[in-house]
Amino acid sequence: MEPSRIWNTAKVENFLHKYDGRFEYVRLHWVDYSGVLRTRFISVGQCIQMAQGTEKYHLAQNSLITPISTAPKEFSPSDHHETWELLPDWPTLRPCGSKGNHATVMCYIDDKGRSFQKCPRTLLEGVIDKIACTYEAVFLLKFRIEFMLLDGSAEVHKPMDRLNGYSRTAGLRTDILEIMDEIHQALRTSNIRIDEFHIGLADQVELSLAPQAPLEAIDSLVLAQETIRTVCTRHNIRATMAPKPLLNGPFNGLYLHLSAENSRSNQPANLLAGILGSMGSLCAFGMANFDSYVRAVNGCAGEWIGFGTGNRDLPVRQVSIEHWEFRMLDSTANPYLFAYALLMAGQYGVVNGMQLEWKDCSSFPSLLDICQRADYGLTSRMPSSLQEALDHLREDSVMQFILPHSFLEWYISLKKKEVEEFAKMTDEQRRLRFLEYF
Repeated sequence: MEPSRIWNTAKVENFLHKYDGRFEYVRLHWVDYSGVLRTRFISVGQCIQMAQGTEKYHLAQNSLITPISTAPKEFSPSDHHETWELLPDWPTLRPCGSKGNHATVMCYIDDKGRSFQKCPRTLLEGVIDKIACTYEAVFLLKFRIEFMLLDGSAEVHKPMDRLNGYSRTAGLRTDILEIMDEIHQALRTSNIRIDEFHIGLADQVELSLAPQAPLEAIDSLVLAQETIRTVCTRHNIRATMAPKPLLNGPFNGLYLHLSAENSRSNQPANLLAGILGSMGSLCAFGMANFDSYVRAVNGCAGEWIGFGTGNRDLPVRQVSIEHWEFRMLDSTANPYLFAYALLMAGQYGVVNGMQLEWKDCSSFPSLLDICQRADYGLTSRMPSSLQEALDHLREDSVMQFILPHSFLEWYISLKKKEVEEFAKMTDEQRRLRFLEYF
């Protein structure tokens, strides 16, 4: 990470001066390995001291790697005596749209000043410039968020005009549109732009954020998700992004758009080949929850590994030759880790000149017979469970080669524990548990 992005007293003081004493607290944000946003609230005075380097915040390991399945029990795969420190990325300092007297800043996690190969933001930052240089392009990310609105009893929120179908106006005639307006204003205060929103399936809202550079796009995503939840809670409505908020659907996804801008590359097929070649492993990062795989089984995230222009029945929808939508993602993932693994796989494909074994499929895979699917390279199914995805990750020689061993050890160990614990619960017990977090 660049030192200028961490200790920048002038950045902090100029920001506070710009808003003329408006802020009382600054929120230090980071996302743990279970995809849960964590926060410490500090005073403005302490914020300035952190920028000067005279105040530090140390973390216990349960603030990064304790799985949601065992919280608040302590769980540590290894290295349980390490001391970690929060390092704010000061250029991300911005007003908190959902709380007028708060500001927010995203944080790195540092291991006593050494290069920490377990911090999600650090890992992602390390690959961004590398792949941009290798591929000879500037990459942008944007996200499409799906969420459902539930009432206090964890059932569907039912206004007079229900959210009753894709892009229908009816669901936005009552309090839902007012809430969306409030969300929009809060996000605009935090300098986060919405490109569009609409009704998805029954009782579901879809919201698309504007494209940004990768690290900034994920920071905006994390804050947007928190803003949506906060605003809805004030209206006694639960906005949930859990993949399986109701036992009988609909199911929530999170869709990542990756585009290469000002590209001088002739290697989009190599990049895509690297990603598709490790698709099973990438699912362990993108669909990182026990109940995530309902979206692969029913086709929302694609049942077969492959890609197709405009095809939403495959895990990769090609928008154009250098613009892809990745559908094997939901809001239980740590988005920094998913983007990191995705870009590392793509980088490997470009560097090694991997050949694209798949053909652009415009058909519904479910309507093709085995020979027709084989013609498109659709010979392998997506993982049907988190355990299966973790097995892919353990056995994937490419991912084992390109990702840090210590990081993989921790991540697989944590997710293995989640699989074990959540397998003991009923579907309804898990649903209610995940509603608490996502």
